[in-house]
Amino acid sequence: MTRIRRLPDHLVNKIAAGEVVERPASAVKELVENAIDAGATSVAVDLGDGGAALIRVTDDGIGMTAEELPLALERHATSKLERDEDLDAIATLGFRGEALAAICAVSRFTLTSRARDAAGGTRLAGEGGAVTQRLDVPAEPGTRVEVRDLLFNTPARLKFLKSPAAELGASLRSLAQLALAHPDVALRAVNNGRPVLTAPRAAGLRERVGALWGWDVAERLLAVDREEHGVRVRGLASPPDLTRGNREEIVVIVNGRPVRDPALLAAALEAYRPMLARDRFPLVVLAVALRAADVDVNVHPTKAWVRFRHPRLVYEMLVAALGAALRRPAVVPETPLVGAAARGAEAAAAGVAEQPALFAAAPQAPARGLFGRVLGQVQETFVVSASDDELFFLDQHVAHERVIFERVRRELAAGVPPSQALLFAEPLDLPPQARALLERWRGPLERLGFAFEGFGGDAIVLRAVPAVLKGDEPRRLVEAAVDELAGPRAGEATLDRALAFVACRAAIKASTPLAREEMDRLVAELGQAETPFFCPHGRPIVSRISLHDVRRDLKRSW
Repeated sequence: MTRIRRLPDHLVNKIAAGEVVERPASAVKELVENAIDAGATSVAVDLGDGGAALIRVTDDGIGMTAEELPLALERHATSKLERDEDLDAIATLGFRGEALAAICAVSRFTLTSRARDAAGGTRLAGEGGAVTQRLDVPAEPGTRVEVRDLLFNTPARLKFLKSPAAELGASLRSLAQLALAHPDVALRAVNNGRPVLTAPRAAGLRERVGALWGWDVAERLLAVDREEHGVRVRGLASPPDLTRGNREEIVVIVNGRPVRDPALLAAALEAYRPMLARDRFPLVVLAVALRAADVDVNVHPTKAWVRFRHPRLVYEMLVAALGAALRRPAVVPETPLVGAAARGAEAAAAGVAEQPALFAAAPQAPARGLFGRVLGQVQETFVVSASDDELFFLDQHVAHERVIFERVRRELAAGVPPSQALLFAEPLDLPPQARALLERWRGPLERLGFAFEGFGGDAIVLRAVPAVLKGDEPRRLVEAAVDELAGPRAGEATLDRALAFVACRAAIKASTPLAREEMDRLVAELGQAETPFFCPHGRPIVSRISLHDVRRDLKRSW
């Protein structure tokens, strides 16, 4: 006798339910997604004990006919796929035909539906996936699914449910994310007869965020909008001074589907991290739109995870879109200097003439005091400063790199930056690939103050270097340029890329002791930069600690 046997249908359905229905929130999510796929403009959700006792979802979608309703309870029966090719470009939230069958397999259920052109509706009732009653009933167009005693016949899973309050919180998180993904759908939720979520139809995302997170928050969020290479990232993001103590309000939506993608979450946090303490998190709602064929949602039965055909492109687009919104000058408030901070700025200004090699020119406008007052230097690498609310650790190399980058860019806008002619021209013996790369980058490099001769001949001769790099040994400088410009980020020969190399070479290095005047000047100039939180290569400059959190940890109440 064979030891391999087919499992009975009722056991297969329970196993499938274990994948799809993790908790009441999973069932709520699946039923509301079905309603949205059905073209609903209004969805009402009634819960009992957070969904453990009752889930009732009512929509005004296209509904189902009397013939279609029984099919909806069968596994892998769906109206959303017709051909094999449809699986490669899924445009609906549901597509497997598993959710409704799995939910009904572990509950006592009632389904009522009426197609929009039908005279009446049909109701099915039963438990454990088996239909025990079928009736023709009067009904409004649309569908109502009522689920009671979820997981009643799977006690092993039932015992893992949390308290009603915890299950309600999970259900509301799922509903809020779907509401943010679909502002044009009115969504209302009630728990034990008490309204817990109200989201009327909204003209746009900001109005929907106002209904869910509050209008004071919605008005402060920054608009995010970037489109390149077939990927568009739109949404809203909080400025650095508007944060939360958890990640619940970081919502990423892919083609209308809220997803739990660790890499997308990490990308959003990467854009913020230099500006936030490690225990603070932003408020973000980002909708990523790309071709359906470039994203695979057929990864897990819950459809909460996705794969991208070009994941790096999507992650970099998300970071770039958020970065563009956060680096606008208006995002960082200008703070007038008072008291000790003003005296520190005066000291910095007085130190300009004494530090010509490190700081070339006085700032064009009063310092913002963005990073407060300098306290000192740690490990001869990090400049430490403090404001009334925060403590800042600034990496002196990348901070100076940003200062030089923007200073030289201003000099370029005003004319040609100063160049230092070499006393003896330096012949460069380079391999063919290095010669070709140097010739491709010749234009941007010469705009920055390099001077070359001999392209096309046997030898290339270096006759001048940018004045800001006059302390470097010329041959090693060019070799470093070739290495940098041929690195993994090699691409189009751009002036900013060449300028980033020059700024990096000219900046003070780590493990370099600085005088107090030098630190004051560096912090003052960085505070005036257009992009004070990132170096030209995208590395973070600042790590910050909230003094509020320090006082809390040390139980200091004053």
